[in-house]
Amino acid sequence: MARSKICYVTMYEDHIAFAEALFRKNAYPIDVVFIDISEASLRLNALQAEGARIIIARGGVVSIIRQNCKLPLISLEYNFLDFFEPVKKAYQLSDKVAIMGWYNSINNFDKYKTLLNPSIKFVEFAETTEVDCEAYIEKEVAEAARQGIEVVVGGGGVVRAARRLGVTAVHVDISAESYLHSAKEALYTLQTWEDIQRRYELIDSVLNCAFEGAVTIDPEGRITSCNNIARRIFNLPRQNGDEKIYLLDYFPHREVIEKGKAGQKLTNQFFTVNNTQIVLNTEPLTIDGNNAGSVFMIHETDMILNLEKNIVKNAVSSGHYAKYSFEDIVGKSYVMQRIKGKAAKYANSSSPVLICGESGTGKEIFAQSIHNAGDRKNYPFVAINCAALPESILESELFGYVKGAFTGARSEGRKGFFELAHKGTIFLDEIGDLSPTVQAKILRVLQEKEISRIGDDKVIPVDVRVITATNKDLWKAVEEGKFREDLYYRVGVLNLTLPPLRQHKEDIPELLACLNERAGFPEKTFSEEALRILGDRQWRGNIRELSNFLERLDVTTGGTTVTAADIYEVLEISENPGDQYKINAGNGIRKVDGGYILHVLKQNSGNKKNTAKALGISTSTLWRRLKELNP
Repeated sequence: MARSKICYVTMYEDHIAFAEALFRKNAYPIDVVFIDISEASLRLNALQAEGARIIIARGGVVSIIRQNCKLPLISLEYNFLDFFEPVKKAYQLSDKVAIMGWYNSINNFDKYKTLLNPSIKFVEFAETTEVDCEAYIEKEVAEAARQGIEVVVGGGGVVRAARRLGVTAVHVDISAESYLHSAKEALYTLQTWEDIQRRYELIDSVLNCAFEGAVTIDPEGRITSCNNIARRIFNLPRQNGDEKIYLLDYFPHREVIEKGKAGQKLTNQFFTVNNTQIVLNTEPLTIDGNNAGSVFMIHETDMILNLEKNIVKNAVSSGHYAKYSFEDIVGKSYVMQRIKGKAAKYANSSSPVLICGESGTGKEIFAQSIHNAGDRKNYPFVAINCAALPESILESELFGYVKGAFTGARSEGRKGFFELAHKGTIFLDEIGDLSPTVQAKILRVLQEKEISRIGDDKVIPVDVRVITATNKDLWKAVEEGKFREDLYYRVGVLNLTLPPLRQHKEDIPELLACLNERAGFPEKTFSEEALRILGDRQWRGNIRELSNFLERLDVTTGGTTVTAADIYEVLEISENPGDQYKINAGNGIRKVDGGYILHVLKQNSGNKKNTAKALGISTSTLWRRLKELNP
């Protein structure tokens, strides 16, 4: 049976119909697969044999899959807000309530759980195996009941165990938004995986087209890649799956293998292998500055060596990728072509770029496009929103920390984003929200090209291009003493100001088509009147607002042709209806949408004099217009 390359695996039957309908509605090529816990290992192996390449799972299923499957795994995570309604329902049944489950799969749970009822009990599950997972959950539920808990709140495993024990349970489900987020992440992961596979196939083809042999080994001496000529010279067998083949067994020169394992370079060494005389050169392989073994070349070939280094580098990438290029930026208007041309010039430089623009204008897409058009495109693109994290967390995320740097730190320490972006690009969004402390540290990175992890006195050199973005007036922040002037000049060597959508409304039809296709919605045709109404709108949220509008339109309208009436219906349900009907100055009263006139009339409690004043027209004109609306 041919499978989709992405599978959502669940052990809770109630998830199946919901997930299938959601993925189908959004045209995501994802299979929903039910697996019984007793046969998890066999079914996961079968899925891989049938073509699955990425697995999506949730809750305790994640732990089981990790122990039984080597495929990339996307964890479908609960959101803390998913718990509010279930907890409220539980307390309607009893005041002795416990939340049970794996909290490490719940976004922001530990940070915000104090917002729940103070009397609630939290039972955090430990990692389990396939054999004892259900039994383990049942034991935990039984223990909670023994301690006086009358209602348990949790996922599918908790609910099943509670039913078997006769304990009241309230199910916590994951929101549709989380499902869609995981689906998108899986699609990006699949795209990356396929790109790496294509690179492996390419390098394999190149190696086999060469006249020289090439073999790579890791620090343990195991062969990690080999071309046909090297296989013939060394008489190497073909590898099957994860089979380990050691070069020493076929090239019995221990001193050479040891140097190769240690990443030491050898030049023009002569040997005889299987009655064949060879000239051997080795070149060390490094990943993030660490020894990764060596490449053995039978006759030196720079092209093959460089390709091999690139494929190894991509295969172990940290997962930070720039997904967009200038071809993905929609807009044929003069203003958009001009700004894209300017940004393309910036791609050829390594100088810092400051991107300014209102929210929703596409600042990160431009940052990714600049990265992908430059000579750092084969290295990481690391993005972080400076306004999304408190100062203490942001600092550790940017610069990393050493073991024991603070309470809650990982025992082994952690690299920061600047280290992860080495040789590539770091994108700091909302830079205007940085604290003075973090501003000072970033200034040092730009000046000295080095960082120090929290809790460490050592400096680490970094080669990173810095692209920043803000929707604020950064110079005004400088004048108010909220942003360092020296940092302002450092990050703004190159400046890019993105135009709001209201300055290039001629791009709206193309944007609608593109956003509709990316979202997987059915193709739509907009009437001339519908496009005129959309062109009259101010679009304060820019392209993000246009995308949200399109999503609402897909939900509220069923046809493929969008009329003015459809537009009115969607705009009427907006959170800010007063803004939905605003038009460009000079359009004239007959181009003012009737819905807007009625909205202003309602705001003024039916007072026509005040309404006419608010609209900037005479009372007689208003009376005539109202008569046209209600003949």
